[in-house]
Amino acid sequence: MTETNGFTIIAHRGFSEKLPENTFPAFDLAIGLGFHNLELDVQLTKDKIPVIIHDSNLLRTTGVNDLVSERKYNQIKFLEAVNEFSVAGEEYRIPKLTDVLDRYKNEVHLHLELKSGDQDLPELVYRYLNDYGWLSREKSLYEVGGITISSFRIEQLIRFEKITNSERTAWLVDRITENRVASCAEHNINLICPIAKFADSDSVDMASEKQIEVRNWGVSSVDDLINAYNSGSTGSTVDWPLKAKEVLARMT
Repeated sequence: MTETNGFTIIAHRGFSEKLPENTFPAFDLAIGLGFHNLELDVQLTKDKIPVIIHDSNLLRTTGVNDLVSERKYNQIKFLEAVNEFSVAGEEYRIPKLTDVLDRYKNEVHLHLELKSGDQDLPELVYRYLNDYGWLSREKSLYEVGGITISSFRIEQLIRFEKITNSERTAWLVDRITENRVASCAEHNINLICPIAKFADSDSVDMASEKQIEVRNWGVSSVDDLINAYNSGSTGSTVDWPLKAKEVLARMT
């Protein structure tokens, strides 16, 4: 893992500052530069194929104005998700979850976000994680070969937890509150993940007292990253991992 001063940098949708998000080139660039924690988003097509894409609508990344959930996989598999980058090629097509699991086994720690509210999503993700040998709770947070399942939708995490009762889960929130920490403890959710600029040592300590770890998201500036680091959080997703590594290396 890429840990700097005890803080792990997670490449957000791959190295999304330099290459189109949630594509194999963005993932490969991050890994090639030594960032072995990847965050990516998963949702289901109309025919229930888990694919790696952030938005519910294909428009921003592919230029096609339609919902992922309203198209069968065969109707999107040739779309290139290049966003506004001046690149092209089949390597920029929307990946299937199974292709990601096969390509990066024992090479990265995946922070896999259940993006949609489709009730079938947690079970299908679990099935493929199991089939491809990714279920391994003995792996520590951020350790290569491990998996962390995250979501803004606590009901999706609860569904996943009921299936497995053993894999690491992370709830994405805007801020840490006492009630949210209590919900994590009640539902056996292992991490709580606030926006970086809202992280603070008091809330991190409150979560830690309940054995709930904290990592961040939504880093949009160097100040956000420094705040996340100073809060005592264990890591954060970042679009610009190389710059983040340089910033953290200067922290003492």
